[in-house]
Amino acid sequence: MKPRLFWIVVILLMVFALYAWVEITELGPLNLFYLEHANHLFATFGLIFIFLQFVLSTRLKLIEEGFGLDKMLHLHRHFGRIGIALIALHALFFLVFILLLTGRISTHFFLWVGVAALAGFALTGALASNYKKWNIAYETWKNIHLANYAIFPLALVHVFYNAASGSLLYYLWIAFAAAFAGIVIHKLHRLVYIRRHPYQVVDVVQEAEDIWSLYFKGEPLRYKPGQFMHLQLLRDGQLSSSHPFTLSSSPTWETLAVSPKELGDFTATVKETKVGDKAYIDAPYGVFSYLNSADGELVFIAGGIGITPFISMLRYMADRDTKKKVTLFWSNKHERNLCFQEELQQLEQEMEGLETVLVMSRQEDWEGEKGRIDGDLLKKYLKELPGREYFICGPPAMSKAVMAELQELKVPVSQIRREIFEL
Repeated sequence: MKPRLFWIVVILLMVFALYAWVEITELGPLNLFYLEHANHLFATFGLIFIFLQFVLSTRLKLIEEGFGLDKMLHLHRHFGRIGIALIALHALFFLVFILLLTGRISTHFFLWVGVAALAGFALTGALASNYKKWNIAYETWKNIHLANYAIFPLALVHVFYNAASGSLLYYLWIAFAAAFAGIVIHKLHRLVYIRRHPYQVVDVVQEAEDIWSLYFKGEPLRYKPGQFMHLQLLRDGQLSSSHPFTLSSSPTWETLAVSPKELGDFTATVKETKVGDKAYIDAPYGVFSYLNSADGELVFIAGGIGITPFISMLRYMADRDTKKKVTLFWSNKHERNLCFQEELQQLEQEMEGLETVLVMSRQEDWEGEKGRIDGDLLKKYLKELPGREYFICGPPAMSKAVMAELQELKVPVSQIRREIFEL
């Protein structure tokens, strides 16, 4: 689904919800009951945004192939925040209304079910949004999200109690309940399928001082170079949480490969993986592939381990004998952080159109380019900047800086593809 079509569906859904709200709302002269009308509208729109975040996080291919999973998950985060804010306004307006009307707070069961749902959404939202700031482990962050699958039914119980039976809103909530059940069934079905089709680790290779490649064999997987997988490892009877990694292998290979850098609790243990360990792989995801772009000269801009989608693409090009002009800019702190260096040199010899520019930001004795990838460096190696296809993958700060440099150099946004390095 193209992003434009997705947004049309969202807008139509909001318009329908507004019409359904108007159908059951008697708007007379301005009075106290407008607080009640407003709180119902906030609740309606809030629950829609909460529901949509489940849709966005379900990895539905229908939507993912248009957006890319990384962008879907960022949109999921923003929808969650909007939904929680609207439901909080709903609760505030209801509280003010009921206190002004009766002077006391209602204590009926279904009201407190709604309060529990709001508290649950607010807590999980706060923890998920601040997990890095508060030093929450990635595995805990994942489990926090799973808690919302128990909280959302509480919200549905609350709205069903308050919805007018037979109204359009009542049927909208029925549709949401059915769709939510479908989402849960889809996730469970996908989980069962993955468990029944495990992969096996066939090699573990150290690429640099803190980068290791894992190679897997199993059911053949059709994917495009540059896409990524969600990986779980079963080691010594312990199943890890699911983690996203870009595929560094080429679709032409019989094996799948990922090349994680030691950046967190899980990636620090990758080197402990043994040949024969089981792996559960959910793939492919992502739209960050030159195969999705228009024809023309390519510019790959990588920061650190952001090289992985590009090594996948270059391996594929070499295997397919693709005649393309490619300039790769790759920034690292130090030469010891380089991986695939010998292979890149070999690829340069095999591929006439490939030029690699290595940049070190913290190595004074480096004989090549130093500093960071900026407009001056790009102009030094690229005679004409507009008219090429640019792909950027690296840490967020680096990615945003390069994006800004390209825009200053009059490169159209339509010619720039960016993989969001962290979710």
